[in-house]
Amino acid sequence: MQKWVSVLWPSFIMSAVATAVVFVFLNPANLAASGGPALTSLGYYSVTFLFLWATTALTTLISHFFQRPPDSVNRD
Repeated sequence: MQKWVSVLWPSFIMSAVATAVVFVFLNPANLAASGGPALTSLGYYSVTFLFLWATTALTTLISHFFQRPPDSVNRD
């Protein structure tokens, strides 16, 4: 359980920060008007947050994997 918390919590925090930074520069109303998917503002925020959370969780999981000692991976 501690492994998953150590992966998901930092990625949650970073995705929240990244979502805020993205939407400082992008207005969801302009995205829908310029031919984007027909979502509400909350929809754009949610999809962006979940995408960034999955991306940062994957990078955190990869970092966690490479921090393991070589003996735990190669058990020859």
